[in-house]
Amino acid sequence: MARWMAIGTAPGWDNVSTFREELQETRNWRADARTSVTTVYALGDGRLLAECHAGSEDDFKAWLEKKGWAVETIQPIKMLAKTGSIWEL
Repeated sequence: MARWMAIGTAPGWDNVSTFREELQETRNWRADARTSVTTVYALGDGRLLAECHAGSEDDFKAWLEKKGWAVETIQPIKMLAKTGSIWEL
């Protein structure tokens, strides 16, 4: 399954209550059976960073639109290093 990373903003998501409300339930992470947003970071400058595993970029875009994101960029993830393990995707 391909992975993508999005950088953008969403109204109110810089508030911990809104951030929690938007993401706390599993249903908020799963756009459909094949699309999962796995990680969302709220950066210090107010931007958000989200990683998604999906069959297509359009599936991720649909989730971002549903959540009200103003997207700066969506990029495919080419390689990943995490705690000493390296993956080429």
